[in-house]
Amino acid sequence: MPETVLSPSRRRPLSRFRRLGVLLACGLLGLTAPALAPVPAFAGQRETDAVRITEFPLSTPPRSPVGITRGPDGNVWFTESGTNSIGRITPRGRITEYPVPTPDSFPDDITAGADGRLWFTEPSSNRIGRITPRGRITEYPLPTPDAFPLGITRGPDGNVWFTENGSNRIGRITPRGRITEYPLPTPDSFPYRITAGPDGNLWFTLPFVNRIGRITPHGKVTEFPLPNPEGTPLNITAGPDGNLWFTDSGGLAHEIGRITPSGKVTRFPLPTPDSGPVGITAGPDGNLWFAESNVDRIGRITPYGRITEFPLPAPGEGRTPFHITTGPGGTLWFTELVGNKVGRVTVGGRHGVRG
Repeated sequence: MPETVLSPSRRRPLSRFRRLGVLLACGLLGLTAPALAPVPAFAGQRETDAVRITEFPLSTPPRSPVGITRGPDGNVWFTESGTNSIGRITPRGRITEYPVPTPDSFPDDITAGADGRLWFTEPSSNRIGRITPRGRITEYPLPTPDAFPLGITRGPDGNVWFTENGSNRIGRITPRGRITEYPLPTPDSFPYRITAGPDGNLWFTLPFVNRIGRITPHGKVTEFPLPNPEGTPLNITAGPDGNLWFTDSGGLAHEIGRITPSGKVTRFPLPTPDSGPVGITAGPDGNLWFAESNVDRIGRITPYGRITEFPLPAPGEGRTPFHITTGPGGTLWFTELVGNKVGRVTVGGRHGVRG
């Protein structure tokens, strides 16, 4: 399919995007994208920290990129909720965009499946979408009305798993499109993001009840309350240390959390107040990398809890880095929800060391 080119139009207000991801970002987290003075260095940053951030603008109108993942074709794929499209970017920055067939689906999260295709959620149209590396899209309606699927991940069983924010369930879809749904024990917990854990289970965040959930491939659910009383866990990923790591932007204690497969939680407060961490991923250097949406920075935390922050180029523009993933060639890639860009982080120097 050829590259899609859309004509320019007026900027549409962010409030039009009826997704919990945006509601979480702009409401619960208070992501105001304040103007920042240039910050040349941060406490604890070493001379050996060779990190370079490059940004790639998307075509107009504002496309509001949200989810992002590495594809099986060596490219990076992302959702464009503002224009109802799926985007693909090559390691060198060439962008191709594919329209989602169902209007106003507002695609949110995306993951690479075991079948060599990409799978994504369509909250507003209540569907799960699948796109081939050549751009062919297939959609699967959910059996439960108003399920509002959001997070999605490849499971250890070869299927794709997703959260149903509206119906308070976790869903599973096979490569052939068969869907199974599992209700959660806590009412109105609004599951958000989900990931495959190192223990063979699926782990997910429950922002509105301040918990981390775990579901086995057979559907048994366990929930773990978090020690931060004002916690709002958002994204979650499997770490290189055999634990799960998650972002928490609740209250005044914006932090990174770590939870063991048995449920023990450790908290790591971020040095920058009200930084609004959202996306998090295991990096190619043995550390965890996350997006600080309120302050236009990309953060790194070692498995031992040492945190370093890196400002985006030209700080002060309020671009809202949102979700982040590992890409090809030892890179990381992230979306800018408001900045209408996809960013690349090139990592060099010494990393993953104690301290």
